[in-house]
Amino acid sequence: MKIKLSVLAILLVLPSLIMSGQEEFEIWLDSSNDETSRDMIMNSENNYIGIIRKSYEPDQFPESYIYKISRQGDTISMRFIKKDTIIGLDKIIEVSESPIEYIICGTGHHKDSSASLWFSYFVKIDDNLNIIWERTYHLHNVNEYTCLPLYSQLLKKPSGGYLHANSLVPWWKMFFFELNEDGDSIAYRMYDGDSTGIISGLTYNSDSTAYWAHISGGRYEPDPPECQCVELNFQLEQVKIMNYPRYFESDITPKLLPNGDLVTASVYRNAWIPEEYVAAFKFDSAFNILGECMITSPDTANQKAQRSLDFVYPSYIYFGGTHNFQIGIWVPGPSWFVLGRLNEHFELEKELYIGGDATYNLKTITATADSGVLITGTWYDYSSQSYERDVIILKLSKDGIITGNSTDKVIPVSEVIVYPNPGNTQFNIRTSIINSKFKMWDSNGNLVIDHIINQKNSNINTSHFKPGNYIWKLINDSKTIETGKWIRTN
Repeated sequence: MKIKLSVLAILLVLPSLIMSGQEEFEIWLDSSNDETSRDMIMNSENNYIGIIRKSYEPDQFPESYIYKISRQGDTISMRFIKKDTIIGLDKIIEVSESPIEYIICGTGHHKDSSASLWFSYFVKIDDNLNIIWERTYHLHNVNEYTCLPLYSQLLKKPSGGYLHANSLVPWWKMFFFELNEDGDSIAYRMYDGDSTGIISGLTYNSDSTAYWAHISGGRYEPDPPECQCVELNFQLEQVKIMNYPRYFESDITPKLLPNGDLVTASVYRNAWIPEEYVAAFKFDSAFNILGECMITSPDTANQKAQRSLDFVYPSYIYFGGTHNFQIGIWVPGPSWFVLGRLNEHFELEKELYIGGDATYNLKTITATADSGVLITGTWYDYSSQSYERDVIILKLSKDGIITGNSTDKVIPVSEVIVYPNPGNTQFNIRTSIINSKFKMWDSNGNLVIDHIINQKNSNINTSHFKPGNYIWKLINDSKTIETGKWIRTN
């Protein structure tokens, strides 16, 4: 069955868009709608294109938009609308460079009496956001009304055509579906039982002789791991299962390095200790661990992004998530985008905390051709209780800098965080700048702390401090890296 969408192309003039001659920018969509970002990629011309969803009413299924952003931050969008059909877009990939074209997939259903009959949706568009073709397929038993196709994935086949995968929630089923260049069906396979899970990503294996489906939630006895990699041959038959490290969480973002090694990122959550990190791992083709890196502090809740790892160059691998994640949407507490940058040896070179003045939730990480990074996520001002999230899009240099900002909406970017703030009998320092010096003064200018940072996490006892305001500095090689204020409560 084929449906046709009414598509409205809109040139957006965003009042809070900051641009400069540099290729770093900060974009706030800042509408009256509740917004969230779904996927974002860099195309072959080094511009950016991705999916953002918007809800106009609290109980409304969000509408999907395609946003195209130039290297300088100029933005246009296309809204997918149809009178009698709901479409939720999830994943976008570039499938042609000359001319530039994209395939997008998602799910949808009709608004009439068949609203429970979810279908899988595919659309091909050009670089001007014009539709080339679109297809819908019922890829599961539509009579299983409670079984929803979620977590859409797409992989371009070098031989032509595309592999699509999806998970059926909550029935623990997953299916794989191949399309040709025109969107016609080629092959299909459904799995259920112990060999299934929620598909977080699709890649080839190290020598491109099979598919790898990266899944979570598979049920293996006697001691089920959280995440697995299922290898399928080109007939979509499962031939091998490999386990990720225990406590590596769902929503893995996998990507192959040029030499065939695999890098992935998610949250590492050990409930027995307990400890929790945003984590990245590096594996060889046999899933032996070649490297690992943990960022954020283990004593606070963290959250993975939907697209939490990316690189253009293996010497600049970016990964991240949300630090001090707040459970729920409308929660009264601060959180941060956290971003780590790894070199070719899988060593952490930079760790950034972005935000902390509102509730932030990181959604996508896209490495850029100038060795920087584009991130998207949501911002919620819990102090105003507006009950809406705004999407923010940040383009950072490789040094974590946003240049040319000239607005009161400037997001704090820091290489160190001091928390909790306000605090009482103690606070924590988190920074990747080892061998630096942390100094703090009271309101009278007296030096009260002179601490050498020799590890990423430090705990400072302040039980003897008087209530009031304190000023701190992080100093490295006689240079002040960061400065801030900490408040001691009663």
